[in-house]
Amino acid sequence: MTPGSPYTKGPVFKHIRELALTSAVGLFAIFIVDLVDMFFISLLGEPQLAAAVGFAGLGLFLGASVCIGLSVAVATLVSQAIGEYGSQHNNTTKDNTADEDNKNQLGPEAKRLATHGLLYSLCWTIPITLLTLVYAEKLLQLFGAQGEVLAMSASYFRIVGVTLPVLGIAFIANSLLRSVGAARMSMWTTLWGGIVNAIFDPIFIFGFGLGLTGAALASVLSRFTIAGIALYDITKKYNLFTIPRYGKFYNDVKTFNSIALPSILTNLSAPLSSAFATAQMAKFGTEAVAAASVIGRITPVLFAGLYGLSGAIGPVASQNFGAKEMHRVHETLFAGARFVIIYVVPVTILMFFLHEKLSDIFSLGESASELLRFYSVFIVGSYLLFGLQLTANPMFTALRHPGYGTVSNIFRDLAMAIPLIALFSSMYGAKGVLAGQALANAIAGIVAFAVAHWLAGRVENGKSIDLKWSSLHLNHHTHVIPGINHRGH
Repeated sequence: MTPGSPYTKGPVFKHIRELALTSAVGLFAIFIVDLVDMFFISLLGEPQLAAAVGFAGLGLFLGASVCIGLSVAVATLVSQAIGEYGSQHNNTTKDNTADEDNKNQLGPEAKRLATHGLLYSLCWTIPITLLTLVYAEKLLQLFGAQGEVLAMSASYFRIVGVTLPVLGIAFIANSLLRSVGAARMSMWTTLWGGIVNAIFDPIFIFGFGLGLTGAALASVLSRFTIAGIALYDITKKYNLFTIPRYGKFYNDVKTFNSIALPSILTNLSAPLSSAFATAQMAKFGTEAVAAASVIGRITPVLFAGLYGLSGAIGPVASQNFGAKEMHRVHETLFAGARFVIIYVVPVTILMFFLHEKLSDIFSLGESASELLRFYSVFIVGSYLLFGLQLTANPMFTALRHPGYGTVSNIFRDLAMAIPLIALFSSMYGAKGVLAGQALANAIAGIVAFAVAHWLAGRVENGKSIDLKWSSLHLNHHTHVIPGINHRGH
């Protein structure tokens, strides 16, 4: 194994599977707690509370999307720095397993980028937090929240939203753990966050009688837990942070921006599309919004593996790109597609048989239950194609073409989803909202994967990815010189 570069040797699919599943376990813990949140809230017997959580969740989704974009930029650059350093120092160490060795295998550039990456995240999240706290009601009104539901959703949003800087640090520190190969450590970090949330949820909601406020406070504690544990692990066990070098910080910010800006734009298109979908759902009544809120909590639980896969592609592809193992970069894409098929098929079958039970658990009315049945029978299977896009987008970033991912998501969420949702909802009501989103996901998945396959094929064949005809000026990439010698297995 290459020092400090655990993903440049060994079976690619094994790395993808391990990273995706370990990440998925942690994500599953968080998502299942969100689902349990919704269950506890449904026990309070007020459908407006479920709707309020749905509206607030959209606002929080916007902030989380920014944090994800920042973490993608930092983790991509750190992973490539680790890969390059490991390739250059291939024979300097013999044992990669000891903690002390791990601390010395990462290289000074990776440590500087990791340190500056955390500071960079604060430059984004603190101003965004201040703005969203001041304009919370106006933001939620854009999503369709009104009256009592607006007041409840704004309260929930402000309590959780004030910790956006903590969430940004948590995302970056956790992604850095995956970058250095500590996938299980990353998993346990998010698991502990989920455990803390699960413990304090019923205590705050029912024990202290805080209701919706209690659910928000439990989420705040969870964010602090994840950030604290991830920072401790990455500092004490991998010594990845160093003293900031402010003379180089400005140049690093420009480098981060070259990936973060398109990545943020890529991620922001999804909540914008979701906001439009929620506004359309609101036209069909509170029960439709409540059903959509339940579906919004079920979906991440079902597909935690796919979201884990999205976080797995980047480190594997980036390290191999940095180490000039270009055939393994292309192989990473197909390993991701294989994982999608293996994961989605059984989930689709499971939901076909579970939807009636879920309707009973969440005390859904007749129309809401019908909406959940439609989702379970006709929509869940479309994630087979959506998973291809979750595989392709991090590949674009690893190849220093994040602008392709931006266009991919804008195409899906704005060019496809919004008009399809508007068209189908006018024809089929609330079911049309779900159908429009599913069709947009499927089309975008096919297109994005095809483009990623083409781009990775050029890299593998030694062709330049400096595409002069491309108009995607958001791209930032390094040249791959034609004729480069690719290493075999």
